[in-house]
Amino acid sequence: MRLICMKTLTHLPLLVAFIPLTLPAYEKSMEQTPKGTIEVKTIPALTALEATAEGSYFDADNKMFRKLFRYISDKEIAMTTPVTVDVDPGAMRFLVGKSDLEKANADTENVKIINVPEQTVVSIGYNGRYSKENYDKHLLKLQTWLAENASEWEAAGEPVAVYWDGPFKLAAWKQAEVMIPIRKIVEDSSSE
Repeated sequence: MRLICMKTLTHLPLLVAFIPLTLPAYEKSMEQTPKGTIEVKTIPALTALEATAEGSYFDADNKMFRKLFRYISDKEIAMTTPVTVDVDPGAMRFLVGKSDLEKANADTENVKIINVPEQTVVSIGYNGRYSKENYDKHLLKLQTWLAENASEWEAAGEPVAVYWDGPFKLAAWKQAEVMIPIRKIVEDSSSE
């Protein structure tokens, strides 16, 4: 004889619905910066597939995503995480996993293959919607950090948004980062 707890069964569909939101689905191309943390880290050299758009990313993100998704679908390339974004002008990049590098073998009219060199960045992690407001808020925190650390670090490139989760994750739980490429300031010893 089996006893079944009805209270537990009523929660089962809710539990099953959240399992896909918590399981890692994709190969990670870099380490993630935890929510609320500002850190300096090194991003390894990567191969990326890039689609661009006129104007801001926040005005054209779906168009770029569709171009990239069509490319990886046609070539049977696995999706990786995260997706990186230049905000203005808009560019979106899917990072190519090591096992699929040979499949990413040709540019198309809509997608270019680019090599991203190893770089040092300052990054801030956050949770929430992938919105211009969240991007701007966290970019300002990084710019403040750079101003406070101006004797040691300087910007070495344009800011990048980094999005870790797909469209089906609830907005409040989505994980993101803003990164700014940086370099150490080298003091001139000849002036001493």
